[in-house]
Amino acid sequence: MEAPTITFDQLPHVVGGLSEKLDRVLELLEKAGFTGHSKQSKPSRRLVYAKEACQIIGKSLSSLYRGIKAPNDPIPSYKRGKLLYFYEDELYAWIESGRKHSVAPSLAETAAAITAGMKRRPRGGYNF
Repeated sequence: MEAPTITFDQLPHVVGGLSEKLDRVLELLEKAGFTGHSKQSKPSRRLVYAKEACQIIGKSLSSLYRGIKAPNDPIPSYKRGKLLYFYEDELYAWIESGRKHSVAPSLAETAAAITAGMKRRPRGGYNF
């Protein structure tokens, strides 16, 4: 089936028809419940209990309780009464925040980290 050739004078009419067809397709998609956003792009803000949080982070229940009280980088949690609650997206963000860099830091970065921890600068300068 061969497509008809479109002249320059017919172009506005053809583009208008395509626009109407596109509007109808978008209406049908909205009625079907398609929003255009993938569910994986935004983690759900779902409340989970301790056992499900253990499955998400891959640790035992005792490690989970110990991780909540950790002084550095505690597991994000909420306590109401006797129960602990967690948000699924916060747990995933906590897991991602612990990522270690696979590339070793450069000499300049290491020197900057060392000098940042020094209280007094040596008189003769730095040896590195």
